[in-house]
Amino acid sequence: MANDAQKIRFAPNGGLYLAPAPDASGTGTVLPTAVGDGKTVPAGYQSFGYVDEGGVTITPSIETQPVNVWQSAVPVLYNVQSASFQIKATLVETNQLTSELFFGAPWVAVKDDAGNETGTYRLDLSSTPELKEVSLVVDWSQKGVLYRCVVPRAMISDRGAITLQRTEAQKYELTIDALDYNGNLGYVLTNDDILGTGGGPSPVLPFAAAVTVPGYATNDFSTAPWTAHVTTSNQTGSASVSLLSPDGTAFSTVQTLTADGGVDVTVPMGSETAEIKVNHGGVDYCFSVADNIQTGSSKTCSVPTG
Repeated sequence: MANDAQKIRFAPNGGLYLAPAPDASGTGTVLPTAVGDGKTVPAGYQSFGYVDEGGVTITPSIETQPVNVWQSAVPVLYNVQSASFQIKATLVETNQLTSELFFGAPWVAVKDDAGNETGTYRLDLSSTPELKEVSLVVDWSQKGVLYRCVVPRAMISDRGAITLQRTEAQKYELTIDALDYNGNLGYVLTNDDILGTGGGPSPVLPFAAAVTVPGYATNDFSTAPWTAHVTTSNQTGSASVSLLSPDGTAFSTVQTLTADGGVDVTVPMGSETAEIKVNHGGVDYCFSVADNIQTGSSKTCSVPTG
């Protein structure tokens, strides 16, 4: 094969995404099976945001043991002792997702004696912490060449130190190790002509949904209803948009979209936050939104059905 400079790959664009690990029953997080478009957050996942300029390090590793025999001065084969698949990144955005994963505990609102939130938030560091299972997706691309690495089950195996300085941003260094998932550690998807067949048809982009709050800068949930805007793309069939009831027991359908488009969802006065569900192809994608935050974040649906 002749040398080909066009086959040299860089990763100038990319993203790192997190979701709860899929459970044994097959419900919960749906693992992506398409390479994506290099820009859209996979359905059911949340973006970590900016990553340090060092990027993301992916390290597959196999430890072997030589099998030696009397008749040979060199091993006659190697036996696999262990295998691992590790992802390491340093996150530079301070938000709920990155800080909770780094410290291994959730933030909770501090309330006064009357039960009112004080505007202070607290994260308790346990002396006997529980490790959380997560699912991880790493996307990277160069122009139209796309790659996606999916780790179905993983845990944080190591954390770096936060350095507090006047001239440098806080950073959250995480090492994440894959766990066994039905005999696999993960998989890689690409639209690169990796087999040298001259390429094929463009991959079908996966369904995607996003939620924004147009009036986030001026909304006041205590005095008026507010609006969340849902957009969908890459549909193959209809998608229904629903709003979770204030008591959190059921979703009510707002509108059904038969093609890519958008719809406004009105959140009633008195609700500072809301949960919106988009159902497409029998799969639920839920988003948490707040009246004063511009973009909604994906989450596990509060109600499995309904």
